[in-house]
Amino acid sequence: MITRQAVAVVRKEGEEEVWPENITLIFDKKKIRARAKFLPPVDWLSPDERLIWLQLNKPADIFWKEKIKILRRSDEASPALATIIDPSPDPDNKKYLEAPYLRMLAGEARDMLLALLRLKGTKGLREKEIVDFSGLSSETLLNLAQEMEFRGLVKILGFRPLFLISQESLNFLGDQILAFLKRFQEKHPESLGVNVEKLRKRFRVPRLILNLVLASLKKNNQIIFREKDLVSLPEVEIPLNPEERKILAELEEMCYRGEFRRVSLEELKNRFRLSRRSLEKLLSHLVARKKIFQSADGFYIHSHWLEEIIARLRSSGKKEVTIAEFKAMTGLSRKYAIPLLELLDKMGVTRRKGSLREIL
Repeated sequence: MITRQAVAVVRKEGEEEVWPENITLIFDKKKIRARAKFLPPVDWLSPDERLIWLQLNKPADIFWKEKIKILRRSDEASPALATIIDPSPDPDNKKYLEAPYLRMLAGEARDMLLALLRLKGTKGLREKEIVDFSGLSSETLLNLAQEMEFRGLVKILGFRPLFLISQESLNFLGDQILAFLKRFQEKHPESLGVNVEKLRKRFRVPRLILNLVLASLKKNNQIIFREKDLVSLPEVEIPLNPEERKILAELEEMCYRGEFRRVSLEELKNRFRLSRRSLEKLLSHLVARKKIFQSADGFYIHSHWLEEIIARLRSSGKKEVTIAEFKAMTGLSRKYAIPLLELLDKMGVTRRKGSLREIL
């Protein structure tokens, strides 16, 4: 890392607390003038070790755990030996020594990586940032990341180049999202939920990381997805008046009879004299209660009918099914058969295999 400042661990000699202001650093067969200042003692170093802040007279390429020699003009024949633990210290951070960050950097490679990940938080950490800081090779980093992922410490988001986030940050973001959804629902009890894009802007995280956290929360039944990428807590019950409950029952019956395959949402809106918002609210209520399912393109199907289709597929004795066979089995046109197959793919009932669907 090209830097003009660094923090190192140096072995203390006797009771000496102050070094000359001007010193010389020797590393990688180079000599650089610098200034040295002892930092206050910390309890995680051995009694004969001290932290020292180095201010270089010119930029130099220094890495984590690099060994250096420090020459003092008063005794250049006996250089002090030091180990760089932070080639990019923050001089404006008043709690620099109190935070566990520096202590982690003094540990092994795994500790160093966790420290950098903690510093980056929910933004994740890129391979270039790690290489610039540590000087480790891409192969070494990949092996380290895979070992840490196996232990549940990190999540690998990309391999070439490497892109990581700590499990600690993922858990933190998940807790923050749940707290935000709870506050939002308390303020907006009539709302169907929060849009995914709004969550991304609210927490300022890459879409990949947000999707990973939301998928984990959904898998653990901590959130549910409603239509149009709306997210809410599973226990949220949308308040309905008597008239809405009556319409809700009729909508469910229509879906059970398969009438949604023949009418558009616009026709439903006009039939029940509802605003589009009110209709979406009622349909979302049925989706949340798992009375109906919704495909990606807005196709609704009753849960009982869906269970019948799944049972027919699995009892057909076939390992694969064509679109034509599926249309005949369900009585659906291609317009509705395709989105239903895609829903079954998403549910893990079928898997696309060219023009066929493999029955799992």
